[in-house]
Amino acid sequence: MELVIYILAGVSIFLAIGGFNAWKLSGHPGLLISSVVSIGFSGAAIFLIEWWPLVAGFAINWGLRFIGLDPSYKSDS
Repeated sequence: MELVIYILAGVSIFLAIGGFNAWKLSGHPGLLISSVVSIGFSGAAIFLIEWWPLVAGFAINWGLRFIGLDPSYKSDS
């Protein structure tokens, strides 16, 4: 199970680094916040060797998407 946690956290950190690069190009604040959340919770999962920080980080990123901080979010207004 430890290996799965390390792999998922590593992939999450890799994607978050891509999010930082996208934030540099677009300046969208949601990308920065999402990347920081992903790196923080992935680091916590690696440090604690637990699965729940990955789930919590995923849930927080979905929450950010629901409040409109996802750059692909299309508002009707």
